[in-house]
Amino acid sequence: MVALVKTQAGLKNLYRLITLANTDYFQKEPLLPKKVLDAHREGLLLGSGFIGSDVFEAAYNQEDSTLEQKAAYYDYLEVQPEADFAYLGADEVNFDQTIEAIIKRTINIAEQLDKPIIAASNAYHIEQSGVKYRDIYVKTPVVGGGLHALAHHASIPSQYFRTTEEMLAAFPSLPSDTVKRLVIDTPHAINEQIESVQAFTKTLYAPTDDFLASEGIPSIEKHLVKMVRSRAAEIYGNPLHPLIASRLEKELTAITTHQFSTVYYISHLLVKKSLDEGYLVGSRGSVGSSLVATLMSITEVNPLPPHYVCPKCYFTTLKMAPAEAQEYGVHADEKALQLHLETVSSGFDLPAADCPRCGAVLKKDGHDIPFETFLGFKGDKVPDIDLNFSGDYQPIVHEYIRTLFGAQRAFRAGTISTVADKTAIGYVKGYLEKQNLTLRKAEIERRAKVIAGVKRSTGQHPGGIVVVPSYKDIHDVTPVQYPADATDSSWKTTHFDYHSFEDNLFKLDVLGHDDPTMIRYLMDFVKDDPISFPFKEATDIPLDDPKVYGLLSGTEVIGLKPSELFDTEVASFGVPEMGTPFVRGMLRDSRPKTFADIVKISGLSHGTDVWLNNAETLVTGKNPLYGKIPFKEVIGCRDDIMVTLIQHGLKSEIAFEISEFIRKGRAAVQPEKWDGYAMIMREHNLPDWYIWSAGQIKYMFPKAHATAYVMMALRIAWFKVYRPIYFYSAYFSKRARDFDLVAMQGGEYALERRMREIRDASIRASDVDKRLYTVLEVAHEMVKRGYTFEPVDIVQSAARDFIVSADRQRLRLPFIALDGLGFKVAQSIVDARDEKPFSSRDDVKMRTSLSTTLFDKLDALGAFGELPESGQMSLFD
Repeated sequence: MVALVKTQAGLKNLYRLITLANTDYFQKEPLLPKKVLDAHREGLLLGSGFIGSDVFEAAYNQEDSTLEQKAAYYDYLEVQPEADFAYLGADEVNFDQTIEAIIKRTINIAEQLDKPIIAASNAYHIEQSGVKYRDIYVKTPVVGGGLHALAHHASIPSQYFRTTEEMLAAFPSLPSDTVKRLVIDTPHAINEQIESVQAFTKTLYAPTDDFLASEGIPSIEKHLVKMVRSRAAEIYGNPLHPLIASRLEKELTAITTHQFSTVYYISHLLVKKSLDEGYLVGSRGSVGSSLVATLMSITEVNPLPPHYVCPKCYFTTLKMAPAEAQEYGVHADEKALQLHLETVSSGFDLPAADCPRCGAVLKKDGHDIPFETFLGFKGDKVPDIDLNFSGDYQPIVHEYIRTLFGAQRAFRAGTISTVADKTAIGYVKGYLEKQNLTLRKAEIERRAKVIAGVKRSTGQHPGGIVVVPSYKDIHDVTPVQYPADATDSSWKTTHFDYHSFEDNLFKLDVLGHDDPTMIRYLMDFVKDDPISFPFKEATDIPLDDPKVYGLLSGTEVIGLKPSELFDTEVASFGVPEMGTPFVRGMLRDSRPKTFADIVKISGLSHGTDVWLNNAETLVTGKNPLYGKIPFKEVIGCRDDIMVTLIQHGLKSEIAFEISEFIRKGRAAVQPEKWDGYAMIMREHNLPDWYIWSAGQIKYMFPKAHATAYVMMALRIAWFKVYRPIYFYSAYFSKRARDFDLVAMQGGEYALERRMREIRDASIRASDVDKRLYTVLEVAHEMVKRGYTFEPVDIVQSAARDFIVSADRQRLRLPFIALDGLGFKVAQSIVDARDEKPFSSRDDVKMRTSLSTTLFDKLDALGAFGELPESGQMSLFD
């Protein structure tokens, strides 16, 4: 049947019905008992549908009384063009007369019951010729197996979007006045019953300010403001430096005015829970642009300009533009430090200094990121707070959200996967093979291009959770369902793709990431041997160590020459975000020496047409128009543009407008508007190379995201320089996914041989081999530094982790390093061993999940050592 939404209440009922059909009554496909439909029928107009409907079946081959009973249930009846039924009677003589009789019988019963009846095209594609593309889908197995109901028919109808004239001509057996009533008059009459209905409003349904009243927080907004002011005073003293005070007031005003306090506070609670249990949290996106988020520990990134602050007397001095310096003033004891501040783009690059007032060692921070890039120039953009939790801890945070709000108010953000280009080509080729047809390659590709992008399945965002406030129901916004119809899932997902309603509900992005997991793993070594480390907390790992930076600009810091590492010129293997061949090439060309340089590398590596076809030509001097430009001057992150424009005298509003235009890649698609912006930039003395570079950009990375990534990466990189064996253990245990056990056990030459095999077959190398090559690069480097791998051992190997030997020179390979041996099987070995030591090889077979093939592989590798074939068992065993 067809359901038309008549009122706003009807839309909510429709959403409820879709939810029930996809959850409570789902049986391989969405189903609804009629009694459930009746219970939620208010505000809907139910139409009979046609092919396959109960009214069609009754009109086709049942008695009048049955037809009358079926038709009476609906608010209106439908018929479809006569030509759409030809495929049903392919082998039946005079079937066209049968269809004419069905249509006339349906019209007659509608008139007897005084029911409206319409003609509907029931369109599946726009153009009449589109049937050839639909036929490919009809003949292709659906996800999960099975075929479309039309698949066994030799031909299918062209159910295209007919014009009014085409619809009037689609019923040659009916009188013209009847056809006009079906096609024009009755549809208009039904349309008159439909009220104005809006599926997605621009209204944000935020959790109420008092949703934690039972926890002793009657007003989250007041609690947030008090918390933030108190934390600011703890760090920067009271009164605050006027520049900081101005920034803080601007942010708090935007957050409280637009009801964003709750989403900030929820994010604070999630991060606090993770930190309390020993897992760092990385921030994504632009949340690090918000000072309030920093003061609430939602992000580690401090968006203030580079600055010094005294932890004892709160002396504070910041990098300021000339206009700011004039407005806020510079005291005499700040002037010497201002000389340092003027030369850096990140506070981490400031030299160590003592407080000019009390002599204490000054703290340094600040990355100069405008707040506007997070909430927009007016501060009214719905905040999208994306957080990287440890993959090990992510499920706990998800459940914590559900505990905070309740299972009926927290849902996974739904996604809709579509048919990819390569998959579409496979569909077309499979269709041609089944139909015994041939087409030229160009036509295959053309058809594939047309059918690509059609919905294939549903899924869920890897970490997105939408939150419904207490005064709303999820069905005010979207139906819900199980992800990919997996009815055993513990979470339900939104039926609509979450982008459809992102202005209506807050989405919390609680993503799983390897870096926090890796840092937690490394900090366990610190906890076990605190005397050997200059820090106790992960947040105290130095981020301004020149030796650590040296990994990204050469190989000397690890005692190797480039020729010893397959001719790489930097030692960034295994450092998150910095170890890929693409980024290593950037590092080779740029040779970063400061924290700001490394942040710029991160921004450039994630953008589109920011490094390639752009900054690379400027840094290397290959640009024929502008020659060589210093690396520190090129555009790296979207926020840098706004800061640079303001420094050149543009007002904040136009600087923000231009920077948003550039970072979204609009210069290429709106050349006239770009010419206007370029003229403004020239008037403010921006160099021609800068304007050219900005015009090349298609997408730019947020500076806050890049900064957060770099902070995590440098903490991990510290271990690579100062505690290498721990770094390698963490890398292989927590980041690597593919291993070659034989090569890793075989040492330097076995690794090099396997790497050459993959490199020589680079064009034909599988994705697995490409991932493996990255792991082998790190393993090769480790071995060249004098460390070795120990073989898999049934007594000493862990399930997944690479165990460090007592002399800190060797790593014991885990069970999962064996090809085909998954984590569950590996864990079954460890669990059985922990329960009771293995007495024999037969005992291993009996008490673990090892298959015969895996057992034989382990045996061939010598993993069972001196275990006997079978053990003598007593009655007491």
